[in-house]
Amino acid sequence: MTTPPGRQPLLDALTHLGAHAGRRATHVRGYCAVGHFAPDDEVAHFADLAILRDGPLPATVRFSVGGSDPAISEKTRNLRGMAMRVHGVHESYDLVLVSEPIFYAATPVSYLSYLEAHAADPNTGVPDPLRIAAHELRHPDTLRLPALLASHAAPSSYASTPYHSAHAFLFSGADGVMRPARMVAEPEAGTRYLSEAQERQLPPAFLEHEMDERLLQGPIRFQLYAQLPAVGDPLDDPSMPWQGQERVPLGVLLITALADNSCDFMTFMPTRLPAGIDPSDDPMLRARANVYAAASLARRR
Repeated sequence: MTTPPGRQPLLDALTHLGAHAGRRATHVRGYCAVGHFAPDDEVAHFADLAILRDGPLPATVRFSVGGSDPAISEKTRNLRGMAMRVHGVHESYDLVLVSEPIFYAATPVSYLSYLEAHAADPNTGVPDPLRIAAHELRHPDTLRLPALLASHAAPSSYASTPYHSAHAFLFSGADGVMRPARMVAEPEAGTRYLSEAQERQLPPAFLEHEMDERLLQGPIRFQLYAQLPAVGDPLDDPSMPWQGQERVPLGVLLITALADNSCDFMTFMPTRLPAGIDPSDDPMLRARANVYAAASLARRR
Protein backbone atom coordinates (compact mmCIF):
# COMPACT_ATOMS: atom_id res chain seq x y z
CA MET A 1 0.00 0.00 0.00
CA THR A 2 1.38 3.43 -0.98
CA THR A 3 1.89 5.86 1.89
CA PRO A 4 -0.04 9.09 1.26
CA PRO A 5 2.18 12.17 0.96
CA GLY A 6 2.15 14.73 3.75
CA ARG A 7 0.91 18.24 3.18
CA GLN A 8 4.38 19.72 2.58
CA PRO A 9 5.16 17.69 -0.59
CA LEU A 10 1.80 18.71 -2.06
CA LEU A 11 2.35 22.35 -1.15
CA ASP A 12 5.87 22.24 -2.61
CA ALA A 13 4.53 20.70 -5.83
CA LEU A 14 1.90 23.43 -6.19
CA THR A 15 4.56 26.05 -5.56
CA HIS A 16 6.82 24.57 -8.23
CA LEU A 17 4.03 25.02 -10.77
CA GLY A 18 4.62 28.74 -10.47
CA ALA A 19 3.08 30.08 -7.26
CA HIS A 20 4.08 33.64 -6.39
CA ALA A 21 5.43 34.68 -3.00
CA GLY A 22 2.72 36.02 -0.73
CA ARG A 23 -0.05 34.73 -3.01
CA ARG A 24 -2.22 31.65 -2.82
CA ALA A 25 -0.81 28.47 -4.29
CA THR A 26 -3.59 28.20 -6.87
CA HIS A 27 -6.68 30.10 -8.06
CA VAL A 28 -4.61 33.26 -7.74
CA ARG A 29 -6.58 35.42 -10.17
CA GLY A 30 -9.99 36.24 -8.79
CA TYR A 31 -12.51 38.77 -7.53
CA CYS A 32 -14.30 39.22 -4.24
CA ALA A 33 -18.03 39.65 -3.90
CA VAL A 34 -20.61 39.90 -1.15
CA GLY A 35 -24.17 38.78 -0.79
CA HIS A 36 -26.30 36.55 1.38
CA PHE A 37 -27.54 32.98 1.58
CA ALA A 38 -31.24 32.36 2.19
CA PRO A 39 -31.93 28.78 3.41
CA ASP A 40 -34.80 26.85 1.86
CA ASP A 41 -37.91 26.67 4.05
CA GLU A 42 -37.75 22.86 4.08
CA VAL A 43 -33.99 22.50 4.51
CA ALA A 44 -34.20 21.03 8.05
CA HIS A 45 -35.67 17.79 6.71
CA PHE A 46 -32.34 17.11 5.04
CA ALA A 47 -29.89 19.33 6.94
CA ASP A 48 -31.05 20.32 10.43
CA LEU A 49 -28.32 22.87 11.08
CA ALA A 50 -28.37 25.56 13.74
CA ILE A 51 -26.55 27.95 11.40
CA LEU A 52 -29.45 27.79 8.94
CA ARG A 53 -32.09 28.68 11.54
CA ASP A 54 -30.96 32.31 11.63
CA GLY A 55 -32.58 33.14 8.31
CA PRO A 56 -30.70 34.90 5.52
CA LEU A 57 -26.98 34.94 6.32
CA PRO A 58 -24.27 37.26 5.00
CA ALA A 59 -21.85 35.59 2.60
CA THR A 60 -18.37 36.44 1.38
CA VAL A 61 -17.60 34.94 -2.03
CA ARG A 62 -14.42 34.70 -4.09
CA PHE A 63 -14.66 33.85 -7.80
CA SER A 64 -11.43 32.71 -9.42
CA VAL A 65 -9.62 31.14 -12.35
CA GLY A 66 -7.57 28.02 -11.62
CA GLY A 67 -3.81 28.22 -11.79
CA SER A 68 -0.97 30.01 -10.03
CA ASP A 69 -0.44 32.81 -12.59
CA PRO A 70 -2.02 36.12 -11.46
CA ALA A 71 -2.03 37.29 -15.09
CA ILE A 72 -3.62 34.14 -16.54
CA SER A 73 -6.08 34.79 -19.36
CA GLU A 74 -9.68 34.59 -18.27
CA LYS A 75 -10.42 32.83 -21.56
CA THR A 76 -8.29 29.82 -20.64
CA ARG A 77 -10.02 26.44 -20.51
CA ASN A 78 -9.32 25.93 -16.86
CA LEU A 79 -11.35 25.48 -13.71
CA ARG A 80 -13.37 28.36 -12.33
CA GLY A 81 -13.79 28.51 -8.58
CA MET A 82 -16.45 29.84 -6.25
CA ALA A 83 -15.35 29.83 -2.62
CA MET A 84 -18.02 31.00 -0.21
CA ARG A 85 -18.12 31.64 3.51
CA VAL A 86 -21.55 31.83 5.10
CA HIS A 87 -21.32 33.86 8.30
CA GLY A 88 -23.57 32.58 11.05
CA VAL A 89 -24.06 34.09 14.49
CA HIS A 90 -21.96 31.46 16.28
CA GLU A 91 -20.22 29.55 13.48
CA SER A 92 -19.34 29.79 9.82
CA TYR A 93 -19.54 27.45 6.86
CA ASP A 94 -17.09 27.34 3.94
CA LEU A 95 -18.01 25.92 0.56
CA VAL A 96 -15.11 25.43 -1.86
CA LEU A 97 -16.66 24.76 -5.26
CA VAL A 98 -15.31 24.39 -8.80
CA SER A 99 -16.87 24.59 -12.24
CA GLU A 100 -16.68 20.86 -13.03
CA PRO A 101 -18.30 18.03 -11.05
CA ILE A 102 -14.99 16.27 -10.33
CA PHE A 103 -11.53 16.99 -8.94
CA TYR A 104 -8.10 16.45 -10.52
CA ALA A 105 -7.29 13.19 -8.74
CA ALA A 106 -8.72 10.40 -6.64
CA THR A 107 -5.98 10.34 -4.02
CA PRO A 108 -3.17 12.53 -2.68
CA VAL A 109 -0.68 10.12 -4.28
CA SER A 110 -2.07 10.58 -7.78
CA TYR A 111 -2.55 14.34 -7.25
CA LEU A 112 1.09 14.75 -6.21
CA SER A 113 2.17 12.75 -9.26
CA TYR A 114 -0.01 14.98 -11.47
CA LEU A 115 1.52 18.17 -10.05
CA GLU A 116 5.08 16.88 -10.37
CA ALA A 117 4.53 15.64 -13.92
CA HIS A 118 3.16 19.02 -15.05
CA ALA A 119 5.91 21.10 -13.46
CA ALA A 120 8.25 22.79 -15.94
CA ASP A 121 11.51 21.01 -16.69
CA PRO A 122 14.32 23.35 -15.52
CA ASN A 123 16.24 22.74 -18.74
CA THR A 124 13.42 23.46 -21.20
CA GLY A 125 11.01 25.64 -19.25
CA VAL A 126 8.05 23.41 -20.20
CA PRO A 127 6.69 20.13 -18.79
CA ASP A 128 8.38 16.95 -20.01
CA PRO A 129 5.88 15.06 -22.23
CA LEU A 130 7.51 11.72 -21.43
CA ARG A 131 7.10 12.35 -17.72
CA ILE A 132 3.45 13.29 -18.24
CA ALA A 133 2.84 10.14 -20.29
CA ALA A 134 4.41 7.96 -17.61
CA HIS A 135 2.29 9.64 -14.95
CA GLU A 136 -0.92 9.11 -16.95
CA LEU A 137 -0.18 5.40 -17.29
CA ARG A 138 0.19 5.12 -13.53
CA HIS A 139 -2.75 7.34 -12.60
CA PRO A 140 -5.55 7.31 -15.21
CA ASP A 141 -7.89 8.96 -12.69
CA THR A 142 -6.13 12.27 -13.48
CA LEU A 143 -7.23 12.15 -17.13
CA ARG A 144 -10.93 12.77 -16.42
CA LEU A 145 -10.89 16.44 -15.42
CA PRO A 146 -8.57 17.64 -18.24
CA ALA A 147 -10.86 15.88 -20.72
CA LEU A 148 -13.90 17.70 -19.34
CA LEU A 149 -12.14 21.07 -19.44
CA ALA A 150 -11.03 20.52 -23.03
CA SER A 151 -14.55 19.57 -24.12
CA HIS A 152 -15.97 23.12 -23.96
CA ALA A 153 -14.86 26.74 -23.94
CA ALA A 154 -14.41 28.74 -20.77
CA PRO A 155 -17.53 30.11 -19.05
CA SER A 156 -18.67 33.45 -20.45
CA SER A 157 -19.31 34.72 -16.92
CA TYR A 158 -18.75 33.67 -13.34
CA ALA A 159 -22.54 33.87 -13.16
CA SER A 160 -23.14 31.38 -15.98
CA THR A 161 -21.46 28.20 -14.83
CA PRO A 162 -22.51 25.69 -12.16
CA TYR A 163 -20.14 25.00 -9.28
CA HIS A 164 -19.58 21.68 -7.53
CA SER A 165 -17.99 20.46 -4.32
CA ALA A 166 -16.65 17.26 -6.02
CA HIS A 167 -16.29 15.84 -2.49
CA ALA A 168 -19.06 14.18 -0.53
CA PHE A 169 -20.23 15.36 2.89
CA LEU A 170 -22.58 13.83 5.47
CA PHE A 171 -25.67 15.85 6.41
CA SER A 172 -27.73 15.28 9.54
CA GLY A 173 -31.46 15.69 9.00
CA ALA A 174 -34.25 16.44 11.46
CA ASP A 175 -34.73 12.68 11.85
CA GLY A 176 -31.12 12.28 13.00
CA VAL A 177 -30.12 10.29 9.91
CA MET A 178 -26.79 11.14 8.25
CA ARG A 179 -27.06 11.29 4.47
CA PRO A 180 -24.19 11.72 1.98
CA ALA A 181 -24.34 14.40 -0.69
CA ARG A 182 -22.20 16.54 -2.93
CA MET A 183 -22.91 20.26 -3.20
CA VAL A 184 -24.01 21.94 -6.44
CA ALA A 185 -24.64 25.65 -7.06
CA GLU A 186 -26.75 26.13 -10.20
CA PRO A 187 -26.77 29.59 -11.81
CA GLU A 188 -30.15 31.19 -12.44
CA ALA A 189 -28.63 32.60 -15.64
CA GLY A 190 -28.06 29.11 -17.02
CA THR A 191 -24.81 27.59 -18.28
CA ARG A 192 -23.11 29.55 -21.06
CA TYR A 193 -19.64 29.21 -22.52
CA LEU A 194 -17.66 31.58 -24.71
CA SER A 195 -18.37 31.41 -28.43
CA GLU A 196 -15.48 30.99 -30.87
CA ALA A 197 -15.72 34.69 -31.71
CA GLN A 198 -15.60 35.66 -28.04
CA GLU A 199 -12.58 33.41 -27.48
CA ARG A 200 -10.79 35.30 -30.25
CA GLN A 201 -11.96 38.85 -29.54
CA LEU A 202 -12.38 39.31 -25.80
CA PRO A 203 -9.42 40.72 -23.85
CA PRO A 204 -7.58 38.41 -21.43
CA ALA A 205 -9.35 40.13 -18.51
CA PHE A 206 -13.09 40.56 -18.96
CA LEU A 207 -14.85 38.79 -16.09
CA GLU A 208 -14.85 41.62 -13.54
CA HIS A 209 -16.35 44.10 -16.01
CA GLU A 210 -18.90 41.50 -17.10
CA MET A 211 -20.00 40.97 -13.48
CA ASP A 212 -20.17 44.72 -12.85
CA GLU A 213 -22.47 45.12 -15.87
CA ARG A 214 -24.58 42.14 -14.83
CA LEU A 215 -24.99 43.40 -11.26
CA LEU A 216 -26.42 46.67 -12.56
CA GLN A 217 -29.46 44.59 -13.55
CA GLY A 218 -29.86 43.07 -10.08
CA PRO A 219 -28.39 40.35 -7.86
CA ILE A 220 -26.76 37.24 -9.32
CA ARG A 221 -28.57 34.16 -8.08
CA PHE A 222 -27.49 30.58 -7.51
CA GLN A 223 -29.68 27.76 -6.24
CA LEU A 224 -27.72 25.55 -3.87
CA TYR A 225 -28.52 21.83 -3.95
CA ALA A 226 -27.40 18.67 -2.21
CA GLN A 227 -26.84 16.05 -4.92
CA LEU A 228 -27.68 12.56 -3.65
CA PRO A 229 -25.65 9.55 -4.82
CA ALA A 230 -26.98 6.72 -6.92
CA VAL A 231 -26.15 3.17 -5.95
CA GLY A 232 -22.45 2.67 -6.61
CA ASP A 233 -21.51 6.36 -6.63
CA PRO A 234 -18.25 6.61 -4.64
CA LEU A 235 -18.11 8.68 -1.47
CA ASP A 236 -14.30 8.69 -1.39
CA ASP A 237 -13.24 9.35 -5.01
CA PRO A 238 -13.74 12.96 -6.16
CA SER A 239 -12.31 12.18 -9.62
CA MET A 240 -15.44 10.17 -10.48
CA PRO A 241 -18.67 11.91 -11.52
CA TRP A 242 -21.80 10.85 -9.71
CA GLN A 243 -24.69 9.30 -11.62
CA GLY A 244 -27.27 10.26 -8.99
CA GLN A 245 -29.75 12.80 -10.35
CA GLU A 246 -31.83 13.49 -7.22
CA ARG A 247 -31.21 16.90 -5.69
CA VAL A 248 -32.43 18.48 -2.47
CA PRO A 249 -32.77 22.30 -2.48
CA LEU A 250 -30.80 23.90 0.35
CA GLY A 251 -31.27 27.58 -0.38
CA VAL A 252 -30.44 30.51 -2.63
CA LEU A 253 -27.21 32.48 -2.81
CA LEU A 254 -27.60 36.07 -3.98
CA ILE A 255 -24.49 38.00 -5.05
CA THR A 256 -25.28 41.68 -4.59
CA ALA A 257 -21.98 43.47 -5.26
CA LEU A 258 -18.33 43.09 -6.07
CA ALA A 259 -16.09 43.95 -3.13
CA ASP A 260 -12.54 45.00 -2.33
CA ASN A 261 -9.75 42.41 -2.30
CA SER A 262 -10.06 41.57 1.40
CA CYS A 263 -11.26 38.05 0.59
CA ASP A 264 -7.91 37.39 -1.12
CA PHE A 265 -6.46 37.08 2.36
CA MET A 266 -9.09 34.63 3.59
CA THR A 267 -8.44 30.91 3.63
CA PHE A 268 -11.54 29.01 2.53
CA MET A 269 -11.39 25.52 4.02
CA PRO A 270 -13.54 22.71 2.61
CA THR A 271 -13.62 21.18 6.10
CA ARG A 272 -14.80 24.33 7.90
CA LEU A 273 -18.22 22.88 8.53
CA PRO A 274 -21.04 23.80 10.90
CA ALA A 275 -22.46 21.35 13.42
CA GLY A 276 -24.59 18.83 11.52
CA ILE A 277 -22.27 18.39 8.53
CA ASP A 278 -19.34 15.98 8.64
CA PRO A 279 -16.63 15.32 6.07
CA SER A 280 -16.72 11.99 4.25
CA ASP A 281 -13.82 9.53 4.30
CA ASP A 282 -12.39 11.11 1.15
CA PRO A 283 -8.59 11.23 1.47
CA MET A 284 -8.35 14.01 -1.12
CA LEU A 285 -10.72 16.18 0.92
CA ARG A 286 -8.52 15.89 4.01
CA ALA A 287 -5.37 16.50 1.94
CA ARG A 288 -6.79 19.66 0.36
CA ALA A 289 -7.73 21.06 3.76
CA ASN A 290 -4.23 20.39 5.09
CA VAL A 291 -2.58 22.01 2.07
CA TYR A 292 -4.80 25.11 2.28
CA ALA A 293 -3.95 25.49 5.96
CA ALA A 294 -0.22 25.20 5.22
CA ALA A 295 -0.45 27.61 2.30
CA SER A 296 -2.28 30.16 4.47
CA LEU A 297 0.45 29.94 7.11
CA ALA A 298 3.16 30.34 4.44
CA ARG A 299 1.44 33.47 3.04
CA ARG A 300 1.23 35.06 6.48
CA ARG A 301 4.93 34.45 6.98
